[in-house]
Amino acid sequence: MAKKDNRIKYNLLSGFVYQIVLIVLGFLLPRLYLENFGSEVNGVLSTIKQIFAYMTLLEAGVGLATTQALYKPVAEKDHAKTSSIISATNNYYVKIGFIYSAIVLAIACVYSFIIPTGISSWVVFSLIVLTALPSLFSYFIQLKYRILLEVDGRKYVITNSETILQLLANAGKILVLLLTDSLILIQLVYCILSLIQLAYVFIHAKRRYTWLDFKAEPDFEAISQRKSVLVHQISGMVFNNTDILLLSFLCDFKIVSVYTIYNIFFSQVQTFITTITSGFSFALGQMFHTDRKKFMQVFSVYETFYIMGTFVIYTLMAVFLLPLIQIYTKGINDAEYTNVFLVLLFVIMNLLANGKLPVNHVIEFSGAFEKTRWHAIAEMVINVTVSIVAILLWGICGAILGTIVALLFRSSIMIYYSNKKILQRSIFETYKLWIVNGGVFACIMAIFFVDSFSGLSFLELLLQGIIHTAWIIPLYLVANLIFFRSAFKNFLVLWRARK
Repeated sequence: MAKKDNRIKYNLLSGFVYQIVLIVLGFLLPRLYLENFGSEVNGVLSTIKQIFAYMTLLEAGVGLATTQALYKPVAEKDHAKTSSIISATNNYYVKIGFIYSAIVLAIACVYSFIIPTGISSWVVFSLIVLTALPSLFSYFIQLKYRILLEVDGRKYVITNSETILQLLANAGKILVLLLTDSLILIQLVYCILSLIQLAYVFIHAKRRYTWLDFKAEPDFEAISQRKSVLVHQISGMVFNNTDILLLSFLCDFKIVSVYTIYNIFFSQVQTFITTITSGFSFALGQMFHTDRKKFMQVFSVYETFYIMGTFVIYTLMAVFLLPLIQIYTKGINDAEYTNVFLVLLFVIMNLLANGKLPVNHVIEFSGAFEKTRWHAIAEMVINVTVSIVAILLWGICGAILGTIVALLFRSSIMIYYSNKKILQRSIFETYKLWIVNGGVFACIMAIFFVDSFSGLSFLELLLQGIIHTAWIIPLYLVANLIFFRSAFKNFLVLWRARK
């Protein structure tokens, strides 16, 4: 780990800066969309965005399978093996690029000229094509290099360029929104800047990995688990995007807009969490294959601090998010954006989704995609089935309930498999973390409810946030120190060893 410290620092720092930029700029644009176009158009645009999210399934698990296959050869600096794996990956991505092009045109025609959206047909067609162009560039040229950079611990290169992209793109979009109401021009600005950012990553990686040989014999066997990986990715896609699509079919686009506004806050936090963890997950993945004893020590520290930190974040969101949404949507009266139970359900859903990340990493590091794919299939079936019934009964809250039920199943089975089958330790190691931190969460929620600070101004809310954060974080620290003292000791040992 000591040799990788600088890359970990760069990854974490760049990830932190990137998230600050997203938080500052990311909330401005949806508000402007609501003001300029209304909730229904916002809902239509969100639905199109989710359809494109599903389009990433065309990758067919190649990316994650390649990542897992590269951990060992990259750690051992085996350039020949790395080239063979990347060569196979490139072969798949070129084929996917052509398929992606055809499907994009089909979707553009269907959503432009068949499905009524309330937006001009040619505007919708242009938006879909402009949205697709950066992905096409990635499949044909850049994506294979991105995977290698991430496995090599150089994600900061990608993150720094994406930070600049977000700054320029959001500033450009906001400027266009203030001067015109052209949706096409807004998307064109983002498309051009995205292509520039992708080109930069491509050029940087090509110069760094001059030894990479695309003429090497493709090692298709190394990424043979791509079909099993695909099942896991479909499950993740269902979790992240099905709610919006089901709501658009079973409710209306205004309800979709409400869901989208709530999800903005949670998706920003989720991206922040995954950006931070991906800053050092490459080191854990390499260590899993080269030093299992050291991995077990580091993983116990990672799991303890990660779950504690996740509970801290979502506790603060449970207490302070509703008044923040009220401030954010003030003056938008064409849909009801204040929903007490929706906040609580979103918090529980994201706690379960993000809390299982450490055990999910263990499964990914081990490459146990085929053996666990039935977990993903069961989660999908539960999610879709329960969500449809629950939406018909309870509307937007039902969508979240369906996902929570599916997550309870998936989290339990992942905790069992990763602990018993891979780490070969008691499942209580993980469940104890959930019980202790869940107990603290319950105590805090017994003091506050999600609407305790409703109606406050932003400055008043900020003051209350500072006051209560000052005792909520120490409360979690004390609880975890009492019950998981060994993890804190291991953390100090690892910290001293790096100096």
